[in-house]
Amino acid sequence: MEKRLTFVLSASPYSGQTAATALKLATAALAAGHRATIFATADGVYGFVKGQQATAVFDVGGAAAAFLARGGAVDL
Repeated sequence: MEKRLTFVLSASPYSGQTAATALKLATAALAAGHRATIFATADGVYGFVKGQQATAVFDVGGAAAAFLARGGAVDL
């Protein structure tokens, strides 16, 4: 049975593990056949800015692009 999940992300992309964890959970929900949406607010919207270059940390921008390409949704 498909479920709809919404994740709220308000943390900046590289200030800790919050953005990475939200994207990993939302991507896992998609992989399990559910509908996943990330509601990005405040600094959380910066994770969805195109062209970010991450070095030596989890690539939030790349993960965000992959999440969207798999059919995930983002509300800003």
